[in-house]
Amino acid sequence: MNEERLQAVEQLQRDLAVTAETVEHPNGLCMVTATASGELRAVHLHPALLGQGPQAVGQVVTETARLATNAAVQTSFNKMALALGDGMAINVEAIAGDSPFRSTWNPVAPPVVAAPEAAAPRQRRTHPVEDPDEDAFFENPFGRR
Repeated sequence: MNEERLQAVEQLQRDLAVTAETVEHPNGLCMVTATASGELRAVHLHPALLGQGPQAVGQVVTETARLATNAAVQTSFNKMALALGDGMAINVEAIAGDSPFRSTWNPVAPPVVAAPEAAAPRQRRTHPVEDPDEDAFFENPFGRR
């Protein structure tokens, strides 16, 4: 029994050491492969991203690297739960903190939204015009005279 457990732990360590995830940014302009420790194994940039300037490139690469690292960490948590059981995975999560996909529902920073336009100024109501023929309708509602 102990021998099996040791082999399972060694296999888990090997699996976790090679765990890496590839993630594409939601805008489709960047793809990153990262490990759970944050090591970037590959970064692919679309030429259109390079035309947006260095600040945009940095922001998109950083976001994509964070997403890929979070995905690798989540995969590690999943492998650990399979190997050790849910109870042990919950204990590890209590010590290490929530898994990335449990701790956030929106992994990408929201886009900057322009300020809403000012509402059109309200127009004043005009008072109804007096209709001298208004009472004629009520006297004969079917138009018979």
